[in-house]
Amino acid sequence: MAIKAKITLGLPDHPRCRALIDGKVGIEGYDLDICHDFVSSGERHYRFLQGEWDVGECSAATLLRAVEKKQPFRAIPVFFERGPRQRNIFYCEGKLTHPAELKGKKFGSLRYGATAAVWARGYLLDAYDIKTTDMEWFVSGREVFIGNELPVKVERIDPPPPFGQEKLQLSKLLSEGVLHGAIVPGDFGYLGMFGGGSTAPMMAKYPGVKPLIDDTDEIIRYTKKTGINPIIHVIALTQAIVDKHPDLPAKLTRAFREARAAAAPYMEADEIAGNAKERELLGEDPYAYVLGENEKRTWAALNRYQIEQGLLKTMLPLQELFVGHV
Repeated sequence: MAIKAKITLGLPDHPRCRALIDGKVGIEGYDLDICHDFVSSGERHYRFLQGEWDVGECSAATLLRAVEKKQPFRAIPVFFERGPRQRNIFYCEGKLTHPAELKGKKFGSLRYGATAAVWARGYLLDAYDIKTTDMEWFVSGREVFIGNELPVKVERIDPPPPFGQEKLQLSKLLSEGVLHGAIVPGDFGYLGMFGGGSTAPMMAKYPGVKPLIDDTDEIIRYTKKTGINPIIHVIALTQAIVDKHPDLPAKLTRAFREARAAAAPYMEADEIAGNAKERELLGEDPYAYVLGENEKRTWAALNRYQIEQGLLKTMLPLQELFVGHV
């Protein structure tokens, strides 16, 4: 019997990859050693970028910056998390009445370079002409990877809380008036589009804290107008594992597609219904794991936003990032 090559992976405990985690889907010629027990996605991304695994889920914005800085990472078009980020912008009721009032205010985020923060700032710029430089920035979590000098001063909230506790810290500071706004990730996919997620109730633990933009009709209108469906997380590989096993990226992409097709038994009924509603609105499956026209347009927007926000310097060709897509 041929010896299988061992591949280490850091993955979310997500219905669309549960069949891989449970061993119901495999990759011929490879032995998959999967870690999937994490406090938060931030912890998972941080550990992958620190070199713990060959393959891992990673923040899309962070990965773009890493590749521009010639860090040894590549990606395959597997996106577990997508969706509008408007509902991720929080404020304290009574302290603001309109997004335009954020100019000149103190704004918080888990990480300045977090993908959700990049998308939310891009929305504020396009919809309300609010530039990154119009606000003072404060971060409560660890910066995973910045890479360039920023056009704004970013101050750290001390002491930084443990992974998984950053959101509640931001909620408390909003309620106390220390911050005027904050970007808090969560509620991906159909929950970001249609509402009903868990992030707003969790943030409401402190009095008055709620989403600043919570209008489903406006979110749908903006999505249809721009043709952009934000990509939040992507599956990345180290360049070393790609060089060692050139067939792995394509095989891995196919395996994730198989796991996605086998996801229904791991999903609740409302999640299945929400995904179907999302597909109907978009006119395509946002989790087909391909580089279609929407994905290309979305990646270009994420790249452009990061240039505008001082996180990137250039537009990166997709071939510098993605490998082995089929």
